[in-house]
Amino acid sequence: MSEIMSYEEILTRLKSRKYETYYPRANQRKFWDNIRISDREELIRHGEEAQAQAIPFLSLKDYMKFFRDGDRISYETPFFKRRHLLIDLTLAECAEYQGRFLDDIAELLWQILSEPVWTLPAHQKLTDYPLPNPEEWVVALFSAETARILTEVLQFLQPELEKEFLPLVNRIKYEVNHRVLEVCEKETFWWYDGRNNWSVWCCYSVNSAAITLWDDEPERLAAFLAKHIVPMKKLYDKYPADGGCDEGASYWMVAVGMLLNGLDILQHRLGGFEAWLAEPKLKRMVEFIPRVNLCGKWFMGYSDAESFFPAFPRGLFLKYASMVKSTTAAQLAVELPENTTDAAGNRNLSFLDKTAELAADLSPRGDFKRNAVDFWEDLQIWIARQNPENAEKGMVCTIKGGHNKQAHNHNDLGHFSLWCNNIPVIVDVGRGIYDKTCFSDKRYTLWNLNASGHNAAFFDNCDQGNGAQYTAELFPDGNRISCDLTCAFKEENGIRHYSRKIDAQWENNKIVISEKAEFEGRKTVTINFYTPIAPEKISPDKLLLGDVELSCSGLDIIHAEKSEKPDAKLTTQWGALWEIRLGKTAENNAEWVIGFTSLK
Repeated sequence: MSEIMSYEEILTRLKSRKYETYYPRANQRKFWDNIRISDREELIRHGEEAQAQAIPFLSLKDYMKFFRDGDRISYETPFFKRRHLLIDLTLAECAEYQGRFLDDIAELLWQILSEPVWTLPAHQKLTDYPLPNPEEWVVALFSAETARILTEVLQFLQPELEKEFLPLVNRIKYEVNHRVLEVCEKETFWWYDGRNNWSVWCCYSVNSAAITLWDDEPERLAAFLAKHIVPMKKLYDKYPADGGCDEGASYWMVAVGMLLNGLDILQHRLGGFEAWLAEPKLKRMVEFIPRVNLCGKWFMGYSDAESFFPAFPRGLFLKYASMVKSTTAAQLAVELPENTTDAAGNRNLSFLDKTAELAADLSPRGDFKRNAVDFWEDLQIWIARQNPENAEKGMVCTIKGGHNKQAHNHNDLGHFSLWCNNIPVIVDVGRGIYDKTCFSDKRYTLWNLNASGHNAAFFDNCDQGNGAQYTAELFPDGNRISCDLTCAFKEENGIRHYSRKIDAQWENNKIVISEKAEFEGRKTVTINFYTPIAPEKISPDKLLLGDVELSCSGLDIIHAEKSEKPDAKLTTQWGALWEIRLGKTAENNAEWVIGFTSLK
């Protein structure tokens, strides 16, 4: 790919191209009057529901909870709710355009502008005291996003707001400049290094705000955009050639998705990003999502990502498909079933999700065809489907390799998951509710993030090692794959060899997992499977999980019990979870076989 756009070229393009808002203004009635009647009615209904709600209170006590006991939810819930209400009210006014929602919009703007700080306590990174000092502005995900949302409201409704609330409009400009844009001009935060989703998410937000507010200062805006394109390119370059996202499918929306959002606003204002959008790797990055779709609404879950999207933005994903000219991605956007589950912790705030849905043509685009086997050599994940033409019928299994320093990493090397007839049977439970521990040096004390919450074997309760040097390598061979987990453990654990082999015997409706371990001395071998299906014991070495029979030899079934570990987020995703523990004590080496047979 050619080098990123220079300051000089950005400046030339800013001066030669007329500024047009990215979103249709409310007074551009051709757009708003032509949206589907059902969509307009839904926008207005959501606005009326928002009008009926009290603006949530943000308290100092709730802010302090993160520092005192690690609680993020008490403060974040009302924080995000305020912004969701603002989005709903703004779109309702655009749809109806009778001024009925303007007072409520102004009230929310007033309240958000009056917040002492826009950065969440979890993102302040304060060490000596729990509250930021005056002028101690940290530009992080949601301070940047607040700047974007406030300036997006101006894109939609600035003329209407100025008629009665001109000082409020001026204050939006002042606070966004003071708290976010001027800070980004002067400082360089850690997310400038292109490390993970923060880099593109923050850059998308601050670039959008700067374009909205600084178009009459082209030299200043050109310098700002030139600085904030660099982290986007760094993240893009970090992605492997296979396009795999190590943050997982649901985090993809705030990683690759935010990169695409950022490219789209730059293309809209500047032009000149056609070559980047035409990059084959970018297309592979977009097609990662249809490829990791297992069946129905389900995606391969690993790291902090869920196994399904709390609310998949079909219209927005269709836009992404169009941007990179991907038929496969467009087919997924059209065919993925609607999912309105509001999983705890869903924080994505966006006018773009909603406006893309308004513009989307979700008519069929041909059958979405999955592959029998998908393998990402760089990312080291593998998926096998018994019936790729109709993956909702039959078995689908996955395994994860890689290393233990991936973004949002769990110690999940070698983890195996299984779906049968569109039902999750053996799952990666995923992350729970974020709290202070999740991103601290105690991260891997959390059961669902360490090896005990995944189903590769662990030995004498020794977890996998944390760091890029702790690896698992996959060796695929059609419907079979082997996974070498020897290097997943610290040397002092005494694991000389450990391998897991999966043989998908589709002709027998069966998956066989064969494992070998060599170690020093006497060790207890343990495997924990988690399932949302209540197990039924049918013999000493067999369990029934719905329509799937689990059998084992070489290991004992220690217990199959309902787990009390899941928090509200995990319960929202899975309902109840059961833990199946297999184990044995062995001297120097051990072998075992685990089978999963579909009975239908």
